[in-house]
Amino acid sequence: MQAQGTLLFLHALKRWYKIKSSGGSEEIKRHMVEVDNLLAKELPLDTVNVAINPSVKPVCKYLEIAVDNGMKHKTNYVVTHLQKFTSILHWQYGYGKLPEEMKENYAYSEILGPRGLIKSSDIAVGVVLLAPGALYHYHEHPDLTESYLNLSGYFSQNDQAVYPPESIVLNKPGKPHKITNDSSQPLLLAYVWTGSKEAISESRMVFD
Repeated sequence: MQAQGTLLFLHALKRWYKIKSSGGSEEIKRHMVEVDNLLAKELPLDTVNVAINPSVKPVCKYLEIAVDNGMKHKTNYVVTHLQKFTSILHWQYGYGKLPEEMKENYAYSEILGPRGLIKSSDIAVGVVLLAPGALYHYHEHPDLTESYLNLSGYFSQNDQAVYPPESIVLNKPGKPHKITNDSSQPLLLAYVWTGSKEAISESRMVFD
């Protein structure tokens, strides 16, 4: 059930990137097509071997409410499959020096990728969880293109806009970005990293 949920989540995410609007942005559209193509190549149709090594972080106390909130939006067909395997997620902080206050308010879990439940060297997909009112400090991914799909909550990136559930946000390689989360509810994002095999295998976060 859990392994199947992992696969169904990734197929649902693939469908989102395939059929949803890019808002008229050619760059976002190219990225969405790339993600769709990479997932089509990487994902089996019906069976999968899952590497299970569950771990939790303090922010995981907000996961249940974040998932429940995500069921209220059109992303519910993605979130409903995530719900099936939250107990086997391996939550971590990332690489480099983590600001002390983030240890209580942030974690991410790779689902597909070099360190994911399902292994891949061509793409990384996972989820990020932030506590209500959390600040995700400025960081960058030097050689990776990143996108966020907002599954639950409301956030701002670089103080430039407010992104509701169902939004896709694109970050180009080396672009510093921070996230501020609304104080009323947790934030649950799906993230996708694309780049060279080397960049994916060495995928990391660099905090400013």
